[in-house]
Amino acid sequence: MGASRSEYSADRKESLAVKRGSLYWVNLGESHPPEFGKTRPALVISNSVQNAILDSVVVVPLSTRPGEIWPLRLKLTGAKNKMSFAVLPGIRQVSKSRLVKFIDFASLDFMRGFDEALNLYLSD
Repeated sequence: MGASRSEYSADRKESLAVKRGSLYWVNLGESHPPEFGKTRPALVISNSVQNAILDSVVVVPLSTRPGEIWPLRLKLTGAKNKMSFAVLPGIRQVSKSRLVKFIDFASLDFMRGFDEALNLYLSD
């Protein structure tokens, strides 16, 4: 026979485990300015433990529009040395079903700076 329901769920959850710091193409759907829409790269910022359990992740969209503005837009050099900017005000929760394709991982140095900027952005 086939796998039991619990085995299927465990296999499915394992395949949907997404690590913090991952870069994915994400279908953000329709938007209203100043929201980010369409399919674009995004940085996963929710923690890996919760990402393995939940059906959604928290992402920050990336933009190629130049200009680093601390702490709102952070320069990120990704795959193939392509420069982009993590746009913190675009932070949002998305279903894992919106994750289209894995791109790469952000560097640990970038994530340290990102955490500092996010803390500053979300604090009073």
